[in-house]
Amino acid sequence: MPQALLPFLVNITIAAMLVASFFTIAQLNPSVRRARWIALCYGLGALNPLGEVAILFGGDLKWMGMIAAGGFLAGITLYSPVMSQFYGKRPWWRAASVIVMIGLVYSWATIGMPHKSLWIDLGFQVPFALGSALCAITTWRHAPPSAMNRVLSGVFVLTALHFLLKPFAALLLGGSVSETHYAHTLYAVVSQSSTGFLMVAAGLLSLITVLQTVVQANSLQARTDLLTSLPNRRALFERFAALTGDRREGAAVGVAVIDIDHFKRINDSFGHAQGDEVLKAVASCLDQNRPSSAMLARIGGEEFVMLLPGLDEQGTLLVCEHLRLAVSRMPPGLSHAVTVSLGLTLVEEGEDLADTLRRADRALYDAKRAGRDRCRVAGEQISGQGQVRLAVVGKG
Repeated sequence: MPQALLPFLVNITIAAMLVASFFTIAQLNPSVRRARWIALCYGLGALNPLGEVAILFGGDLKWMGMIAAGGFLAGITLYSPVMSQFYGKRPWWRAASVIVMIGLVYSWATIGMPHKSLWIDLGFQVPFALGSALCAITTWRHAPPSAMNRVLSGVFVLTALHFLLKPFAALLLGGSVSETHYAHTLYAVVSQSSTGFLMVAAGLLSLITVLQTVVQANSLQARTDLLTSLPNRRALFERFAALTGDRREGAAVGVAVIDIDHFKRINDSFGHAQGDEVLKAVASCLDQNRPSSAMLARIGGEEFVMLLPGLDEQGTLLVCEHLRLAVSRMPPGLSHAVTVSLGLTLVEEGEDLADTLRRADRALYDAKRAGRDRCRVAGEQISGQGQVRLAVVGKG
């Protein structure tokens, strides 16, 4: 049995497992669909041991050799633009294409030679080293900075160096012979094992990166309202806990409950599709006009909640009045005018969000009962004169 047959089979099996892993994750998680291209890269890489096995069993030397060399070179080099796309960066397609084309031309010219010198072997390995170096640079520049991505970049640097050292290992271990005898040499065992180890390391690190992206995307989705893309109730409660847990003694936190006026009438008169458009328009308007330190969330139906850290009652009221006026002045595009009513309060010491929201809801009910399109502070009746003054401040 050829010495390298077992490493060939091991590399085929590992490549197939990585292909299956990346493809399955990509199919099950729309947020990482681009991971299918990583699966393709490892599928191309598996052509190397497959081609070598085919040569062992009588496959055409020239064509199987080209499939083995070209497939692996394409797989490792195209990994660079594939990862750039995965991270939303501009891929270096031209550099990758040039490396692959040079490697294919050189392989076609040298495959089948009865004896190969050190320099011929070195020329054969240079495109593989360049492809690995391109992956290292891509990972360093395009992947988010993290210890794991730095390690992945380092793995590609080691891979590039190991390709440049292969011709010298071939000279020492007797691998500088024709492709027909390659699988029978100790060099083939060392070459396949070392390359396989490095490719597995890169694959596992990439797989962890993809899984981390899935976890982050799922976590974000779990805290995001799908219609408006605002934080949802869960995110609101988490943010409230962080604010009230970290705030200094005496630091105020305002809470405003915002409700679209006559929203049921909008749905009944114009349909739920138009109602959804109203929700998105109001959400966008509120989000664009909120203070940068504030958090806006949709907690269900036509109701929104805003957390306003660092503002006292008067500051919270002024912000709410500004938001009310901003909604009432939304640019045309909807089939009717839209207004909102707001109930607001301050968080009391040791109080949880549910209690705060109940008090703000009562203020919102007062605003609705008073005629809608206005703000009300919990436990306080605003005079008509005060309401006019706030409107003037808001317009200014």
